[in-house]
Amino acid sequence: MSRNARLAVFVLGALSLAGGTLLTMQAGGGIGFMLLGALLIASLALEGRYGRPGAPTDVPPHAWELTSERFVDDETGQLLEVWIDPLTGERRYEPAGSDPRLPGPTA
Repeated sequence: MSRNARLAVFVLGALSLAGGTLLTMQAGGGIGFMLLGALLIASLALEGRYGRPGAPTDVPPHAWELTSERFVDDETGQLLEVWIDPLTGERRYEPAGSDPRLPGPTA
């Protein structure tokens, strides 16, 4: 999420939390707004921990290991090999003969 989007979600969450608190104190019906605000702020706190699928990782190139798995991609018809980072379990699907540990494909 971009910095501006994170700021907008935080402001929206803080306003919802504060408005819900005031509404609860005055009329007793702002619990929903308080929960929404807390959920928005908590989502920002957890975003860094869980990340986003497909986001670039900091796995060093030498960490990838070739598995024995190979398959033909249904969309492209290309033969792919499966590479895995043994530390995190992250998997990469590379064209057969290429090596993610090198700057470019070897084949």
